[in-house]
Amino acid sequence: MPDKAADDILRVLALTWRGVGKTLNRDAIARSWSLDLQWLKPEEAEAAVGQLLENNWLKKDGGELSPNMKLKNISAPLGWFPRPSILLHPPPFNEPNEITQESGVGTAQLPPLDNIEKEPADIIAEITGLDKEEVLRRSKRKKRALGCVEEWFCLALVAREQGIAVKPLIESLRN
Repeated sequence: MPDKAADDILRVLALTWRGVGKTLNRDAIARSWSLDLQWLKPEEAEAAVGQLLENNWLKKDGGELSPNMKLKNISAPLGWFPRPSILLHPPPFNEPNEITQESGVGTAQLPPLDNIEKEPADIIAEITGLDKEEVLRRSKRKKRALGCVEEWFCLALVAREQGIAVKPLIESLRN
């Protein structure tokens, strides 16, 4: 659970500070989380900011707050939102400026592919531990639900849902 909690908190901070300066005031953060992003109720957002500050995820410079780590290359999947319980009860952060994400929080990296000609379903099954048939079943289910989409896109959705970084798979998926 602590790893998932840290992933969620890193994503929250990365999305909060995306495109803004190095610091934000406490009210702007709470307003963003409650009104703009609608992740929390206003009173919960204020409490979450306080908890992140208390647990060293945020640091205070005068009246302004900033993340206590580098947020390089941290991303969140489309439609992602944090679990409110993690923001309201975050684990302590003890390693300032040590966390960076090079490949995406919560995404499994592809092992070196021995045979680039492997079927995409085989690659996904190998990485996730699912049976190839289960990967194909999930892909077909997505195709039925989405309608007019290509099979490779459905496989990419299955991979993403399993936490696999899809970018390295794209060439294999499009073949």
